[in-house]
Amino acid sequence: MVCGAVRLSILCACTCNATAQPRAPSDDELRSMYCVEVLRTEITLQHHLISASSEAAGVGPPELREQWTETSAELLQGLAKLEGALYRLQLYMLPRIQTIDSLALAIPIRQANADIQESRSNDTLLMRMRACESPTWLPL
Repeated sequence: MVCGAVRLSILCACTCNATAQPRAPSDDELRSMYCVEVLRTEITLQHHLISASSEAAGVGPPELREQWTETSAELLQGLAKLEGALYRLQLYMLPRIQTIDSLALAIPIRQANADIQESRSNDTLLMRMRACESPTWLPL
């Protein structure tokens, strides 16, 4: 009898969750999704820069090798910071993402991609994107 009741409650929980309407994301969730996309792009760029810098250190003139090595070290530190921020955002979003309307989450992702393209000539967008590196709105 107890076993049947447990199965029924598990089935009900699964069914209720499966049929529940997705909810609208909060401002923090929208901001987090925006920043996830920004940080993913920045991390990819950082990997390319590190690779190029390491290659330049290996084949460049001896007088510039130390400079390229230092640049690579700085880029690696920046990469670690970006990856840490991305990890925090992912930890925040992971338990929430299944309950949120996925179409609503697509909006900040598209906006992030548009801002990334436009940021080369827009300091305001660049500052908004830089704020993603320190997601102060997330709980500790």
